[in-house]
Amino acid sequence: MDKGLTCKAANRILLMTTVLSIGIQFLMVFLGIRQTPLLLLGTQLSVLLVPLIGAGILQMDIRRELHLYPISWRTFIFAFLVIVCAYPTISLLNLISMFFVDNAVAGIALDIYENGYVFSMLVMALLPAIGEELLVRGMIYRSYRKKSPVRALILSALIFGMLHMNFNQMPYAVFLGILMVLMMEACDSIVAPMCMHFFMNGISTTVGYFSSDILRAQAEAGYHPEALAGSETGMMAGLLSVLTLVIATLPLAVLIIYAVFRMHHRKISEVFKKEGKDSGDERLPEVQEKEHILDIWLILALLVMVVMIVLNTLA
Repeated sequence: MDKGLTCKAANRILLMTTVLSIGIQFLMVFLGIRQTPLLLLGTQLSVLLVPLIGAGILQMDIRRELHLYPISWRTFIFAFLVIVCAYPTISLLNLISMFFVDNAVAGIALDIYENGYVFSMLVMALLPAIGEELLVRGMIYRSYRKKSPVRALILSALIFGMLHMNFNQMPYAVFLGILMVLMMEACDSIVAPMCMHFFMNGISTTVGYFSSDILRAQAEAGYHPEALAGSETGMMAGLLSVLTLVIATLPLAVLIIYAVFRMHHRKISEVFKKEGKDSGDERLPEVQEKEHILDIWLILALLVMVVMIVLNTLA
């Protein structure tokens, strides 16, 4: 009997993806390829191709296993609105992290923008939206949730944050990971978080590309919140402004996701109430009871990510 995608297989794919994406960067640097756009492209392609190759080796039915089902135009619009409403929270988490670590994106983004808008959208929005979603919300979450939907939600969000391998992006990536899982469960399709991921990165890329002069000025200021605000008073005023937006918009994001659940006749309580079930549908079998989410493959993957996070922070 087909057991579907197991936690063990998903964890192996996660480890291989993590190691290969890091290894490709080291190999490219060793070969003298140090251009940021090419390094990022190599990383994104590995994150996309390794899960696809793994799915092929496992002879997976990707559409069925990962819930790669079409979404309606209304769900598409709601996915965009969730990101718009979540953006102030993302900005606040980003600002708070910058009190402790450098901005990990802006400097890299400036190098990417020099290759044009289309290339920037490809490597910063489109490829991550497909590859990272297939890996995290697809293989990781879908396999874990057969054992425990709640643990799958939490662990997949944490893994998504750690995959960025820096403390700057981790907080808002974890936050986004939770929203994306909820949206995926609301419409029962991984296409929804793919759209959200593309909208999130696409908005950031578009705004950054057409305001690169401002980014360069921020780079000269070291991306530190106080330096960017001009004074401690300006910094606090800016934080309070963003916090006010968060209070106004975050509940809207939650209400939109709830509306999508209602629109698809699904209930959050039923989706997450039972461990070991796949949203109450019978399209996929459950995993074996003896299988555990935490195994040696996941531990190794987490260790690799932790080491890279520390190294990137100290660099």
